[in-house]
Amino acid sequence: MTDSVEPAWLLVDGIEQARKVLQAPGSLLGLRYRGRLDEAWSALGGYDVVPAELAVPVPLRLDGVGATRALGARLAALVRAGDLLLLSGPLGAGKTALTQGLGAALGVTGRVTSPTFVLARQHRGPLPLVHVDAYRLRNASGRFHLDDLDLDAALQDSVTVVEWGEGLAEQLSDSWLDVVLDRPEPGPDGCEHRLAQVRPHGPRWSLPEPQP
Repeated sequence: MTDSVEPAWLLVDGIEQARKVLQAPGSLLGLRYRGRLDEAWSALGGYDVVPAELAVPVPLRLDGVGATRALGARLAALVRAGDLLLLSGPLGAGKTALTQGLGAALGVTGRVTSPTFVLARQHRGPLPLVHVDAYRLRNASGRFHLDDLDLDAALQDSVTVVEWGEGLAEQLSDSWLDVVLDRPEPGPDGCEHRLAQVRPHGPRWSLPEPQP
């Protein structure tokens, strides 16, 4: 994982530290722990990233489209060629806005818009971006097919973002980031806020080996 100004994940030494951090999480994307998942960690929302290593996602409040794009830009500092991001959430939750922020930070060419009608767009840049909308690729059984998109050749050299890909596109890689976006009801101030969780999966997102 690439270092950035804001740390993405905090490595904690145990569940008590995790509980304290979660009382005031700041801008962390989540907590990480080298150990086995048990009921106590599950109760905090923990899950296995790889065996004997777990993560606890921290919900982020995104106040407006600008904050959603800023999260995409922050993720751009973490990704590299071959990475897969799966975006999920209801209509209007900010999936395309997040991809716009990601693409802008990666320096890709072309306007990043929803690929609903073309299914996939490829944006050139120092690190190319493949943007897929999987909503229309589900058949009646709920399965997902990418064969017709011929993406396999591009995946190794690009960052691939799949909207509506939850539970469907994990076949593309043994590692991915789930970005779960929600759009709750407007608060007492009448403003719409989004919530986001970033969930790493697989060996690509495992913790670096401790230094001797």
